[in-house]
Amino acid sequence: MLLTVLGHAGESSINSPGTRNVAAPILWAFGGGAGLVLGAVVAAWLSRHAWPGILAALIGAVPFLVLVIVAYNSSDLRAEDQIVGSLLIVVLPGLLVAFLAAWLAAVLSRAFTGRRHSTPLAS
Repeated sequence: MLLTVLGHAGESSINSPGTRNVAAPILWAFGGGAGLVLGAVVAAWLSRHAWPGILAALIGAVPFLVLVIVAYNSSDLRAEDQIVGSLLIVVLPGLLVAFLAAWLAAVLSRAFTGRRHSTPLAS
């Protein structure tokens, strides 16, 4: 959530005053997507399995979607259009990248850390 807020706060430094080159939802998507990827990578790396990273990304996507819908509320659109549009345009791309990053982190974690033994080795 923090990266989503930072992405939104960066709008004034990316877009000069009086011009709007990058839309605010795109900045939110990059910030929130980075948060989803970070959470998925940490969970997958620590567990050495992709599923905890994927689950972390799914759980993080729910408040991210709610934040985008509530904060970027447009009275021009119906509520269901806002939900589906925010999900497809802002949340889903970051979620898919987080799934891929979780899988990659799990593979790399197993490759670099080696096997852990569940029982101590006999002396």
